[in-house]
Order: sequence, then C-alpha cells, then structure tokens
Amino acid sequence: MKLSFSTLAAAAIGLTAFNTAEAQQNQPACSSIYTRPELLSLTPAQWTNTRGVLSAMQRDGWFGWFAYLHNQ
Repeated sequence: MKLSFSTLAAAAIGLTAFNTAEAQQNQPACSSIYTRPELLSLTPAQWTNTRGVLSAMQRDGWFGWFAYLHNQ
C-alpha cells in the first residue's frame, strides 16, 4: 500500500482535530465572560478615561509601534 503525502497530512489533521476536541471537553465552563461595552453607552467619566488612555497611547508612540509590527 502506497501512502501519499496528502493522505498522511489528512490523517494528521484528523488526529489533531480529534485530540483538540477531546481536550476542550475536559475544560471547565467559563465562570464569567467579559464583553466590551458599547462605545455610545459609556458614561461621561468612562469616556474621559477612555479618551485619556487613547491619548497617552498616541503620545507614547504605541500606535506607531503597533502599525510597524503589523506591517512587518
């Protein structure tokens, strides 16, 4: 019986998917899930805090650094 590379690759992918599914079943359920609040529903204090953080990130060059890494 001659095995091709695609047959071996398909078998490896199938085993990986099976092992991943089995490992996920053994994980406990999430106790709390955080969702991002809607931007338009922020209170004035939350909006001020968000604006301050984004301004500091811009001032410190974080956005430029992130863009640089993204384009590499």
